[in-house]
Amino acid sequence: MKKRRFTIVLLCGIASLALLAIVETKWAVESYRDMRLSYEKQMRSILDESIWLYTTRDGSGNISLGNIERFYTIVGDEMRTSGIETPYKVEVLSTTDISPMTLMSMGDTIAPDESICFDRNFTPIILRLTVKDPHAAIMDNMRWTLCLQLLSIILLTATFIYLLRTLFRAKSIDKIRRDLTHNITHELRTPIAAAYAATDALRTTPSIAESEEHRNEYLDMTLSELQRLNDMVNEILRSSTEEFENQQLHLELCDIAVLVEEVRTTLDLKYSDRDITWNTDFSDTKDVVADRLSLLSVLSAIADNSIKYCSTAPVITITTTTNKRTVAISIKDNGIGIPARERRHIFDKFYRIPHGNRHDTKGYGLGLYYVKSCIKRHGGSITLSSTVGRGSQFTINLPIYGK
Repeated sequence: MKKRRFTIVLLCGIASLALLAIVETKWAVESYRDMRLSYEKQMRSILDESIWLYTTRDGSGNISLGNIERFYTIVGDEMRTSGIETPYKVEVLSTTDISPMTLMSMGDTIAPDESICFDRNFTPIILRLTVKDPHAAIMDNMRWTLCLQLLSIILLTATFIYLLRTLFRAKSIDKIRRDLTHNITHELRTPIAAAYAATDALRTTPSIAESEEHRNEYLDMTLSELQRLNDMVNEILRSSTEEFENQQLHLELCDIAVLVEEVRTTLDLKYSDRDITWNTDFSDTKDVVADRLSLLSVLSAIADNSIKYCSTAPVITITTTTNKRTVAISIKDNGIGIPARERRHIFDKFYRIPHGNRHDTKGYGLGLYYVKSCIKRHGGSITLSSTVGRGSQFTINLPIYGK
């Protein structure tokens, strides 16, 4: 997906979620307001109906009040008829003074900050009905609706985030695919070009073809490059086919010290131009039950990376520790380190830490994927700790007696 199109999709998704949240919030506020207004209107109606039943008027229009208990009872009956169950209080107040003065009252005592009052003014008196503020009751009635609204917003947000992660992942995979294709193309061309040049020289230069020494030299060069090409293809196929996942392990008792010595000998020859220092400590344990060839490949792949990604003279430290059930093989180096944002992808298939168009460190992003897969098939695990500029440490945990 192009960057501009991706940005438009991202902005539209964020705008849609924001609009949905605004609409849902506005609907909830309006619903709350309508329910509160309806409640207040109902309470005023109850008060008016109760006053009509409670008061009497003479021929001149003067109002006569009955017993306050009667007023309290009438209000309670009207509230129960309307299906309202809430603490309430009735009062008769005088308006002759500057501020109303309570003449009679009856009912529950309600905290001022939790009450709502309804008055009817009949000079020189006021009939007042005080009830508990309906906020808690309204919120309780709206509880499930609000929960469902919040849940829908959370689900939509989670879905949007998942889609974004999928898009980012697809974009990352596309970049990895392009980098992989570029790296493979670059590395395959080298042995092909060398073999082609040697073969062409034998075919077009009689002096080379007639000299047994030169002929053998060019044929050995061609054979070496073809073998290198074959190794590259096998490395890719080994980690990219399902056959590798189902390959049966041949468990046996392995001496870790012997395996490390084989790795050391091979890599010292491969990197003869590097001054590699090896430090080992197998005093805790030397044996583990594993597939010998797989474990050898795992140790070789990690050590090989430690050398490739070291800008100075490589120092590789390999130690073992053990408990009752597992043995931990630690491989530490003084390399360039791995940034924190890259560590969670380091074991992904075909993933390589971006270094631009560099080919001084060859590979296809299969080595550590192969390492993790092998260890997982053994019933073990691998962890990584790293500091940029100071090196990395891989710790392999394997069952001592096999999986």
